Amino acid sequence: MELGISDPSAIDLEAIAWDEGVRVQYKDLTGCEARLVGYNNRAIVTIRKTADPRRKRFSLAHELGHWNYHRGRSFECRVDDWIEGYNSKPIEEKEADKYASELLMPAYLFEPLAKTIKRPTFDGIKELADKFNTSLTATAIRLVNMNVWPLLLVSHSRNGRVWFSRSKDVPERWFPQKELNQDSMAFDMLFGTEERARPQKIPADAWFNIREAERYDIIEDALRIASNQVLCLLWLENDEMLNDESYSRISR
Repeated sequence: MELGISDPSAIDLEAIAWDEGVRVQYKDLTGCEARLVGYNNRAIVTIRKTADPRRKRFSLAHELGHWNYHRGRSFECRVDDWIEGYNSKPIEEKEADKYASELLMPAYLFEPLAKTIKRPTFDGIKELADKFNTSLTATAIRLVNMNVWPLLLVSHSRNGRVWFSRSKDVPERWFPQKELNQDSMAFDMLFGTEERARPQKIPADAWFNIREAERYDIIEDALRIASNQVLCLLWLENDEMLNDESYSRISR
């Protein structure tokens, strides 16, 4: 999505909305974050005025996604910023989320800045989030989907894995376990009181239940994002983990 913009701070969503025939207003809303009502080529988007500023931006971008992809329909969205139900959302919501991500973090701006991060950690993701005025979770998902590093992003609650996303370069065999292993940083964070810890190298079999995992270490970073939810970033820094030939030799 080419915007003719050279700096993230210049992404003016309300100007984009106006150009697309969408009027934006901020009011009290109950039970939802945003509402889109459209007719012919005009629409009104209502955003919950008490929401966090970055959520307001995501909500507006999300509704613009509905306006572009699903014109002629009205939507009332609980825009959860991808924190819950990421894998199980209806296709219309996923399409609006994807549009919002590309609008708020255009690839031609995001990828060069992402490549300047020394290591893929939540500290580096926070730097990107501050530049693009986006939430940490949405920025982390964008980084994973851009395939700058071989990463997995996994969300866990005390009831088990909620959702996960992997970079294109990460083979499908690296599928995170449903239940957290006690050797993971995330386990201590979710069932303890710690909010943040430094990224650490841990055995890969703390996250993956395949024989190959015993041979490798990965870098784990974990962050509490709610009282009952932890977001985990897993970096597969060993190139052999991405190599199908290495896997074939081990599996024989």
